[in-house]
Amino acid sequence: MDKSDDRKLLQLHGEVLVEKSGVLTCMQSCSSCLALLLFSLTAESLLKRMDRDTASHGCLEIWTGEHYNIVHKCKAACRAQKGTQQKEALKQCHSELRKLLQKMQGLPPAVSSVPLELSVLYNASVLNLRLSANTREEDQAGITQALLRALEAAGRPGTGSDPLQLWRLVLQLLNWEHWEQWEPSLTRLACVQWAHWLCTCQLHCVRELLLWLAESQGWSLPACPGSPLDVQSVLAEECQSWESRAAPGELLSAAQFRELLHTCTAITQGVEWMEAGQYQEALGGFQQAAALPSPRPLHAQLLTLTGLCFLKLGKPQSGLQCYRQALEMDFGCLCALYQSCVVYRQLGEAEAEIEALGLLYTAVMSPAHCDPACDSAALIGPESLLQSPTLISLLRKPHPFCVKHCLAQRSLQSGRTAEAVEHYLDLLASFQEGASQRVIVDNSLAFPRIPELYLEAAVSLLKARRYQDAITVCEEVVSKIGALVPERLTLECPPNTERDGLWAGESEKRESLNCVLWTAAACFLQGQAFTQLKEGKESLSHYSRCINLLVKVHVTYSERQGGDSEQSGVRSLQRLKSLAFTGRGLCFLERAQDREALHSFQLSVQTDPGVVEGLYWLLELLWRLGRREEALSCWRRFQSCTGRSTEEAASAAGQDLQGDYPLYLLPPLQGDAPRDWEGLSRRMLEECSPL
Repeated sequence: MDKSDDRKLLQLHGEVLVEKSGVLTCMQSCSSCLALLLFSLTAESLLKRMDRDTASHGCLEIWTGEHYNIVHKCKAACRAQKGTQQKEALKQCHSELRKLLQKMQGLPPAVSSVPLELSVLYNASVLNLRLSANTREEDQAGITQALLRALEAAGRPGTGSDPLQLWRLVLQLLNWEHWEQWEPSLTRLACVQWAHWLCTCQLHCVRELLLWLAESQGWSLPACPGSPLDVQSVLAEECQSWESRAAPGELLSAAQFRELLHTCTAITQGVEWMEAGQYQEALGGFQQAAALPSPRPLHAQLLTLTGLCFLKLGKPQSGLQCYRQALEMDFGCLCALYQSCVVYRQLGEAEAEIEALGLLYTAVMSPAHCDPACDSAALIGPESLLQSPTLISLLRKPHPFCVKHCLAQRSLQSGRTAEAVEHYLDLLASFQEGASQRVIVDNSLAFPRIPELYLEAAVSLLKARRYQDAITVCEEVVSKIGALVPERLTLECPPNTERDGLWAGESEKRESLNCVLWTAAACFLQGQAFTQLKEGKESLSHYSRCINLLVKVHVTYSERQGGDSEQSGVRSLQRLKSLAFTGRGLCFLERAQDREALHSFQLSVQTDPGVVEGLYWLLELLWRLGRREEALSCWRRFQSCTGRSTEEAASAAGQDLQGDYPLYLLPPLQGDAPRDWEGLSRRMLEECSPL
């Protein structure tokens, strides 16, 4: 009996009127009233159930059509649009998918609607991974809710909100009559869950999920399942089956998604091994991941990480080969180009390093290269999945200022003075134009403080014999930093501390020490410039001003002075003071004031015995004055303080003893003057041999 027959029967009897509200009004009474009433209630109940099933089936068809329309619109936007327009279109599609999901979740879960609901959630999550990296909690909550609704629809409601346990419950229910219907959607949702755990570096959760997937579907487990990489080798056998079960309404093929997840998981695991110092294990993991299919940029990053492992294992040539392969694969992999610079520096190939730095600077200044083939290969890029802070730091594109400074510094150290000056002046011009307001956060290349950059530029100008320009640059430092120099600064340098450590709780004093060093170094370099300009009075004035600034700092030691217990700032202070005393002594020597010159040279040697400049001029002056016993005594003290033999001291003289000192404390210009160290050493040896 259909619905029309039931309604006609009620109308013929004229006994009962059924209103929309469900209220029954009796219009006339007869002996069969009660029977007719019971009959009408039963018929109406059947009619309502049939209406509900029809409506549910109709809604599912409507939702499926709406879902397919959104997916089609999204794919069309990916093909036809680029940049901002594409992003806005994808945002609109994501919003529509979320609204559709809300409508579906407004009804109790049903077995027939679960696959569509999971597919809608999968596509919405894929778009969210593409568009944003800051909504992980929201997406994880959506996955948890979907799993709970799936369990409820199957008649086995779950409790709790732990995603790992919910996945275990879902994957254990393999004997459902609906499992074949649900499996493709659940597999795709597992990829989304895998991606979210990978983004937060929860590899233990990824491993558990993959093992449960393998067990639930009867896959063979590896002999030693000790890491996510082992589980990936199991899942690799299922690539074709995943692809064959792919639904037409998915934005991203589950097989493509899985391949990307495999490679990114291997990279994340390898980086964790690198953090733990297990470079051999990391190398094996990266080499295994390189055999997996991946986009060209991701494969280039894998080669770069492989090169880093070789470098840590003491194989720079193998690392350099990996970097070259990475650049051949994708020249946009700038971290590989920078690491090549590092290897060239270790190998002492200055020319190759400077050339590579020049290419790196050109690359970071040019617009980012976008490969259309890579964009269309997958809706989700590797950068959406690789969120490890260590990995981001390793693969970060260097800042242009950092590369430019490194190029300027290496040019100066390699004797390319004109190129160094050009690079430094470009940097200073950039900061004059307002770029100093930018905050440079880059761990790959060290960038100096702004006053240090000015001082390094002044050194390059001095080397290029542009003395007046060097004086002007130094005056900028003195005018800006000089007012911050304290009247007196007392520092306690504890013993047995790291050379570059900070005094506990005295960061303000460290900054004050920096201000003293920067201002004093600027005065010292001005003294160097005036010396070359033959303006002895100005030179002497600036050397004295430098010394007066440095003596404002009083350093005390808890037990003993010197050695490794000194902080780096204190050692720089002592070196600069020694150089300033040497410079002032030379000014006195030019003025034929031998007594004052001798006193300055003695102070230079006492301040920092490791600076051979002061020692040379002290010995030369003592020898010239006929005070040979004193010269020999100074020579022996130098040997005992530095631990060098006479031959070692002679060979070390004139070399760059910079060590850990800043670049602006390079050997001064008077060190470039001709010196007869061999003759002086021979005289010392002749005097010492009879003793």
